[in-house]
Amino acid sequence: MIMAAPRKSAQQLAAREKARAKAQELTARHEKLIDLAAEFFEQQEQADQVRADAQAKADAIIAKADEDAAAATRSAAGTVAAMVAAGEPKSAVASRLGVSGAELKKLLDLDAAEQSEATPAAAHGEEAHATAQAA
Repeated sequence: MIMAAPRKSAQQLAAREKARAKAQELTARHEKLIDLAAEFFEQQEQADQVRADAQAKADAIIAKADEDAAAATRSAAGTVAAMVAAGEPKSAVASRLGVSGAELKKLLDLDAAEQSEATPAAAHGEEAHATAQAA
């Protein structure tokens, strides 16, 4: 018994079905890759945000440390000025503290600037108080 050759239209139909199945497979794979790529970009954005948040916190910590260090330096300058005001020669103060004469001068100048900033504000406050009493 000889089998009849499949008709051309049946072959075309089978080929189309095979092509459709392959296309669906490729489309499903493509969609999966799109989903994974979107997930990757979300994770990258999250990593960038974590870094930005950490940088902002670090900047705030450094700014606070700079303020605290400046306040400590101003206090140290006041201490140096008190040593000099106690009658100790500047050279002896510098030697005792292990700083150069130039560093000692900077500290004394810093204290003098702090005192001059504080004095006008206090004097102005006294003037306002006297003016209020006169009225």
